[in-house]
Amino acid sequence: MNNNKTIEQKTAGAILEKPVEITIGNKTYQAAPPSTATLILVSEAVSRLPKLTLDAEKVVEETLSVAKECRVLGEIVATLVLGAKNIKTGKKIPQIKEKHYLWGLFKVKRTVEVEEKDILADKALEELSPRELNAAVTRLLSEMQIADFFGLTTFLTEINLLHPRKVEN
Repeated sequence: MNNNKTIEQKTAGAILEKPVEITIGNKTYQAAPPSTATLILVSEAVSRLPKLTLDAEKVVEETLSVAKECRVLGEIVATLVLGAKNIKTGKKIPQIKEKHYLWGLFKVKRTVEVEEKDILADKALEELSPRELNAAVTRLLSEMQIADFFGLTTFLTEINLLHPRKVEN
């Protein structure tokens, strides 16, 4: 991740919608250009995160108690990297899964189709440290033009509130 770019380089990259490079494990991904559909999918995933208010004195205990419910963080990274278009296509990748029977005496291998988003989500959770995960999400969200989306939704909400309603007596 090259953070030594000038403001002009960052602005040009945002205007030209150049893909952001994100490295997960030993593979570098070209994050999809920002779209409103991607932002909506990320918003849906964020809504599934646990609601928590951390006590400053018990941050470690409370963080560890909800960590099991935060598997959706991988889905958020995968959605930001792949983008809505690639997720909607539902590209499936064949993978070999191994199942053990009778206390591991028998192993059966079979090929299953797994969505690309699920593979990338698992890879992000397994191979990125919490600091790297935070940096990746922050970097990808900074490219999403959230301020413009907020401005649009706020504007449309105001129009809806100002729209005259039929009042019955």
